[in-house]
Amino acid sequence: MNIMSPVSSANEVDDLMEAGARELYCGVLSRGWSADYTNIAAPNRREWTVSNLKDLMELKNVIALAHSWKGKVNLVLNALYTRKQYPKLCEFLKEVRPMNPDAVIVADPGLMLLIRQMRWDIPIHASTGCTVFNVRAARFFHQMGATRVIFPRQNTVSEMVDLAGKIDFMEKEAFIFNSGCRNIDGFCTFHHGVNEVLKKDSWKLLKKLGLDFRFLTMLRRLPRSTAIKLTRAVDCMPDSACLLNYKVEFDKGGDDPDTKALKSWLESGFNFFFGLDTCGSCALYKLYHAGIDAVKIVGRENPTDKKLRDIRYIAGMLKYLEEKKPGEEEFKSVCRKEYGRVFGYPCGCWCYYPEVLEGEKL
Repeated sequence: MNIMSPVSSANEVDDLMEAGARELYCGVLSRGWSADYTNIAAPNRREWTVSNLKDLMELKNVIALAHSWKGKVNLVLNALYTRKQYPKLCEFLKEVRPMNPDAVIVADPGLMLLIRQMRWDIPIHASTGCTVFNVRAARFFHQMGATRVIFPRQNTVSEMVDLAGKIDFMEKEAFIFNSGCRNIDGFCTFHHGVNEVLKKDSWKLLKKLGLDFRFLTMLRRLPRSTAIKLTRAVDCMPDSACLLNYKVEFDKGGDDPDTKALKSWLESGFNFFFGLDTCGSCALYKLYHAGIDAVKIVGRENPTDKKLRDIRYIAGMLKYLEEKKPGEEEFKSVCRKEYGRVFGYPCGCWCYYPEVLEGEKL
């Protein structure tokens, strides 16, 4: 099982690979693309400048460095493109091709066809934006040329395990760390990155310094209920519509325990607090034994030291799983203890896949 890490600068590559990453993924947001479409229409669904490589020369350097470690670089092009964008996209692909990236992460079926029409025999990974929730969807994208499927983060672990056993014709990848979301990526029409347009350089500096990440880390040290109340009481100016403080009301049946629990679950999920770093390490046990080929750490915009801690933590848990061969409950217990040691605060059960916790209902 490979660890796939985000990378947003060539300066990070050596450290990320040394920490235990075997695959890197990245996007490019060039000045030319931003000038035509702004960062909100980024070609890789990561709309902050700090999340992206700045140009093709840096991409070339990232690929060369990763290859020197015998690692792989997967280029993210998982937006849904308009007809007018395709000529510029085609030019971009022609420039990238000689650099020999190891795969392209794609959500747009049209782009999959374009790559094959170019007779470019590069592995295509069906992005989470393809919303592959069943075998038929996997087979559809496989026929379009995809060689790997990236399961949507809204799948439960048991669903992914079941699908992995049926999709023997593609590689499988699952999310494992950071940026959980209630919304299904392929169906989401929210805009992200708007503050970079509205606030310009001041917002870019905020993201570059990682101050939003530092604030979220501070929240993690508070009791969960306190942190949620704090973020709902304070206007935190989130950069994404999914992090606004939504209020959920029911026309009928709002007083029974199950409905109240659902209300709480939704309101805490669509909130700035949900920008916290969700963790799926406890699910590694089942994902590993199901034959998942790679697990993805989210967070191209995160500071390098955060990326390195994430990789080392997941790499350590995989090593423990492979060498010690523990039972599932033992493994989950070790995951939580190690989480506190690595990150400096308890895990708090802020889980990517909550059903791995015994007795917890979705």
